[in-house]
Amino acid sequence: MFMPYCKTNFRTVPPERVEEVLSSLTKESFAGGQSAYQLDDGTFSIDAGENDIRAIYDQENAEIKFFCRYQRDMNFYDKKLMAFATKHGIDTKPCTASSEY
Repeated sequence: MFMPYCKTNFRTVPPERVEEVLSSLTKESFAGGQSAYQLDDGTFSIDAGENDIRAIYDQENAEIKFFCRYQRDMNFYDKKLMAFATKHGIDTKPCTASSEY
């Protein structure tokens, strides 16, 4: 299934903080958001069950990467991700990964 990566990655997130960071993002950024949770494929559900954006942890680079179901939603989600990162002092960088998950 093609899912384009968002332009924003959260950098330098240690593995033990991934669920905490993603749950905070879910609660603050999505209506009805409770906690992020890991799915069977290793990705994280972060948008209160809408399934329009997911996160995946890149352990090798200690980064959280995000990808959208629809290309047209990327700017919307990148703005949410940047606002959250800025508010919480999370280092970001543009995604350099391949363009799809």
